[in-house]
Amino acid sequence: MSGTVERSTATAWVAWVLLGALMLVMLGAVHVGTGVIALFRPEVLAGGRADLLLPVGVTALAWFHIVLGAVAVAAGAGLTAGRRWARYTAIVLAGSAAWVNFAFLSVYPVWSVTAIAMTAVVIYAVAVHGAEVADAQGRS
Repeated sequence: MSGTVERSTATAWVAWVLLGALMLVMLGAVHVGTGVIALFRPEVLAGGRADLLLPVGVTALAWFHIVLGAVAVAAGAGLTAGRRWARYTAIVLAGSAAWVNFAFLSVYPVWSVTAIAMTAVVIYAVAVHGAEVADAQGRS
């Protein structure tokens, strides 16, 4: 039978990686939503351009959020399938998402701190135990 797992060395940490994948998908969806709001209704943002930490326009940050979010959703889906490219991409994206949320810290302080904490969990789970998901599914 192909596709069956005869013996797996995966541990319970696979659940943490899958949680990281789910969080990455959710974080990506929120980034896409934040970017869309910043594009079409920038007045909804709590602060103005003068309150931003980085001297970048809201439109540029909005597009960055949209692109980053779309790639994060794809990487999160790839993590659930145990793809190696998704593990590397997830680590890079989670770090990037933390920096983007740092830029929005003065606009959305509570959400930004929450999102930065979520990215820390994603980075840890994927970096330490990401390969176990593929092993649990019978892939290398």
